[in-house]
Amino acid sequence: MAALLALALPGLVAAAGGFLPPRGNVTELASVASGACSAYGCAGGCGRCLNAGGRPGVKCKGAEGATGYLCPPDGSGDVAYACLDWTFGSAAMRAAEAAFAGEAGEAVYFGVGTYGTASDPQKGLGACYRMKVEGVDRDIIAQSINTGFDVAGNQFDMQVGAGGAGAFNTCVGGGGSMFPGAKAAWGCQYGGVDDRAACASLPAHPRMGAAMAAAGDSLVGLCEYSFAKGVRVSGAGKPAGKCKYNPTLLDVGRVRCPDQLVALTQMQRRDDPATFAVTAAMRPEGFPNAGRSCQSQDPDASGWDPAKISAFCLTRMMDCRKPSGGWTSNIKEELMVPGRRVLQTCTDDGYTRYDVQCGCAGCQC
Repeated sequence: MAALLALALPGLVAAAGGFLPPRGNVTELASVASGACSAYGCAGGCGRCLNAGGRPGVKCKGAEGATGYLCPPDGSGDVAYACLDWTFGSAAMRAAEAAFAGEAGEAVYFGVGTYGTASDPQKGLGACYRMKVEGVDRDIIAQSINTGFDVAGNQFDMQVGAGGAGAFNTCVGGGGSMFPGAKAAWGCQYGGVDDRAACASLPAHPRMGAAMAAAGDSLVGLCEYSFAKGVRVSGAGKPAGKCKYNPTLLDVGRVRCPDQLVALTQMQRRDDPATFAVTAAMRPEGFPNAGRSCQSQDPDASGWDPAKISAFCLTRMMDCRKPSGGWTSNIKEELMVPGRRVLQTCTDDGYTRYDVQCGCAGCQC
């Protein structure tokens, strides 16, 4: 079991008696067996813990005792972040894609991000969407792990290397930011780095960089990969300028979440479709896209409505912040698989997972 978990989570280092974080400021180990919540001081079971049976991780020691799935996104203690190996093209994502190809017999890309939809009872959280994108050589299957007021139901906002830190920047420029350095190298607030050459000015690794380096990833490489694969485009030499242009979504439909992708997020819906193929019943209104193109470069055309500016667009982001799927208040228990009810977030190295079985000492939350 230890070997399997170490393989699934390169940021957790197997050791006798549990998993040790590859850094010093998370001080408690939550090496809990499946279904046991002893790390939270629970007696005889998991009490009211929402995510009992979730995959083990290190224990968050946030400000004012916050822990588990209530680990805060900022503050003086431990902080929960988005995981860096969720980024498009990471070594873990590419390994998961290869494993899926071996199982399903088809090559796709994997990703995570936001697909905002009012028609889903959980606003899309935990659901996977298969997308055909103009200029991209494979379909993308991406899981929606976040929500956003400015993300419409005919848009997917995907996590790519330095894709734009947005309104809730936890990546750079602050005392608790994941990466060192100044904001300037990260490009536009929305859209991030706008051309491939500028990726080289980014920091290679976070402040706690050992886990990312050990995984074989770098922020520079992830940024370059997203340009190489066509999931982001540059505005250089175009009328609207930098950070205004995005690829067009040609088709979108909800599909079954691949096990290999769920292994990275630890979030899984009970109501997944039965197939990885897009069916008519699972397509949102407007797809397949009949001749419409992404017009994010022309907000006048949509009346500057944030929910329409990026209609039919694959947009990009990377804010490093704990996503909406990491909060139980956004989750409907009956829609989720036990032990996979809430997103498993990361420490400040972006690879080491927190334990998110419970949310407080005593298992009463």
